[in-house]
Order: sequence, then C-alpha cells, then structure tokens
Amino acid sequence: MRPADPGLRPALSRLYVRMGMPAQAEALLKARLKADPKDVAARSELAFYYVEQKKDTAAIAEYSHLVDDHAADSTALNNLAWLYQRQGERAKARELAERAFTISPHDASVSDTLGWILLQQGEADRAVAYLQAANLSAPRDSDIQYHLAVALQRVGRAGDARAMLESLLGSGSPFADESEAEKLLQKLKRG
Repeated sequence: MRPADPGLRPALSRLYVRMGMPAQAEALLKARLKADPKDVAARSELAFYYVEQKKDTAAIAEYSHLVDDHAADSTALNNLAWLYQRQGERAKARELAERAFTISPHDASVSDTLGWILLQQGEADRAVAYLQAANLSAPRDSDIQYHLAVALQRVGRAGDARAMLESLLGSGSPFADESEAEKLLQKLKRG
C-alpha cells in the first residue's frame, strides 16, 4: 500500500528475521538498494542483518559504503571499527573508533568500542577512562559493565572489578560475554 515509505522495508526485514525467514529479509533489502543505492536506512539494516548472521565480510562491505557516503556517521564508523577489531585488523579498527569518538564523544556505545579496542591493544589505563565514561552514560548496559570490569582488573583494581562483576552477574540480565564474566569473577575470587 505504501511502497515508497522508506521506513517500511527495514521494519519488514526485521519481521522476516523474527519469523525465521532471513533470506526474504536479505532479498528485500538488496532489492531496495538496487533501486536506490543511497538508501541509508536499508543499507544500515542490511549491515546490521549481516552482523546478526555472523557474516562479517558482508557487514564490513555495507558499513564501508555507509562511511564512504556519510563520513560523519559515527554509528557506521563505530560498528565498522568493532568489526575490524573482531577480524584482527587492529590499526584500522582503532582509527575508525577514534574517528567515531571525535564525532560523538558522549555516545556510550562509541566510548565503549574505543575503550574495548584500546584494552585489546594493551592500553588498559586509557581504556578505563573511555569505559568509565561509557558506563556513566549507560549504567544499565551489561556489555559496557563487563568491559569496564575487565579493564579494572587489568589495571590492578581487582576489588572494583570483582564488585562490578558480582553486581552484573547478580542482576540476572543476560549479555554476550556472560560466561567470560563468570570465569573472570571466579579468577578474582581465587585471588
């Protein structure tokens, strides 16, 4: 009824995914991008779809298109940085995360990504500052809390890390690195 409505295709693609029809979601978004390669909503949704499907190479391609077309899109820069870090392309990940932070220094997810990348690259002291800022901006984000706990442990603040992990794991909120958080807490309890 409203084929020109740009918000409907991303919503419909998410519905297809929830219904167990991922191929239809992907086809819908690709068709939209074939008709209009500059459709930011469709490209963003396709990139996110690829992340969810663990198709990092395809997600990197889509986020790269977004960054090429919209250099100031901190979300695309941030997500691309995260993907490059996951792929082991550390220098590229860091450069993109720093660009995203320059654009959106108060965005919790951007601060979290930059902090986590710095931590993974051996700069725990710098990472703590970014992760603390992210935690202040999004105090209920379990992933950020876990990242901060890891950073605190790495800079020698084991008591703070332990308290944060106990609180996080006691909350009952599931998160991606829950099993890693449990392992770290057990390590901290053993001393």
